Amino acid sequence: MVNYKKVKTFVKQCLASYSSREEKIALIFEEYIDSDVEKGKEFAKKFAEIKGQLERDCDFFLECDPAADSKEEIKSTYPGFLAITNYRIAHIVREMGYLVESRIISEIAHSKTGIDIHPGAKIGVPFFIDHGTGIVIGETAIVGKRVRLYQGVTLGALSLAKGAKLKGTKRHPTIGDDVIIYSNASVLGDVTVGDDVTIGSSVFLMKDVPSHTKVTIGEPILVVKQKD
Repeated sequence: MVNYKKVKTFVKQCLASYSSREEKIALIFEEYIDSDVEKGKEFAKKFAEIKGQLERDCDFFLECDPAADSKEEIKSTYPGFLAITNYRIAHIVREMGYLVESRIISEIAHSKTGIDIHPGAKIGVPFFIDHGTGIVIGETAIVGKRVRLYQGVTLGALSLAKGAKLKGTKRHPTIGDDVIIYSNASVLGDVTVGDDVTIGSSVFLMKDVPSHTKVTIGEPILVVKQKD
């Protein structure tokens, strides 16, 4: 039986210890997994790597967002950075075999930010989320380095009749390096988006896209007329 309260406490401690010594992180996780010292050491090693990754993520946020005034602001207030932080923790917890616990960690961020990143996704470093509300990244998605996502983006799977029978198969997109995906775009299924691609707002994409291209929808026809 999963102790949800203990998991939430564990995540809060991890986030509070973001810049603390590795030994402290090891002790936190050892206690949670019933004093399995070897597992605790493994987590401490992986967590040390996460700290470096998050610093690079934060630098990328500062580079991408002209509204950001400092790294402290990003770490303290940006929902996208919170979601990425929880994702990176959840991902290694999942890799260690704690599937439910990893989902709890990601759902803590989901409930606070509206950003839903499955801990099974593989996301490169650095990564940038602007605004973020409504973003969905599925379990088998692969996201490259220096990718930028805006609010409402979905990297999802197609809804197929086989349903649960597809478990374990690649169902979500692979996104290359240096890709920008603007608000409310949906990329669905096991498709590949190459490097240096820009996908415009509200695009609905279900096929591969070659590198160094731009994908947009046709310009809408606007009708402006006097009110009756």
